[in-house]
This record gives sequence, structure tokens and C-alpha cells, in this order.
Amino acid sequence: MKRDKIIERIKNLAMSTLPAGSSLFLYGSQARGDARIGSDWDLLILLDKPKLEAGDYGVAYPFRELGWEIGEEINPSVYTRQQWASWSFLPYNKNVERDKIVLKG
Repeated sequence: MKRDKIIERIKNLAMSTLPAGSSLFLYGSQARGDARIGSDWDLLILLDKPKLEAGDYGVAYPFRELGWEIGEEINPSVYTRQQWASWSFLPYNKNVERDKIVLKG
């Protein structure tokens, strides 16, 4: 499946499954455009709430399931907006912020 079609599938899934106020970003090699055959799809899910609860991690499952369905490795990470902002000094966060593509607002 072509990159644009996969991104479209991820966006559609996000619109139908993620809670209101959440955001979804693609980052890493797929976002930068330097992915190779077999490169994974790194997703960042930010929830608009003060603290994550155990059930919140379930929002990632539909994306993993999509990956299994289309034969791609999709790796979603879930954080609150507050958590993500508090780690802005970390190199990992800076790299994600530099590379990310917004898939859901």
C-alpha cells in the first residue's frame, strides 16, 4: 500500500476513534520522507486531559490493529498534552516536534 493511502487510513481511523480534543501526529522516518522498505510508522497521540488513566492507552489499539491489517508496523505512543509539554527539553521531544506531521488537530 502506498504511503499516501496509509496516511489517509490513519487519519480516517483517528477521526472515528480518538476522543474530542485529542491530536495525532506522524513522526520519524515516515514523516521526514526518508523511510525505507519495512520502516515503521511512529504515531504520537496527545489527549486533552490532566492525567492518563489505565483505559486511556486503549486509544492506541485501533492503530496497531490497522497495522496488522495492512501489513505495516504502526507504533502509537499516548500522552497527555501536559505530559508532552513538560518534557519539551528532551532531545526525543525536540526531534518529534521538528519532524511531526499533524494528522488530527
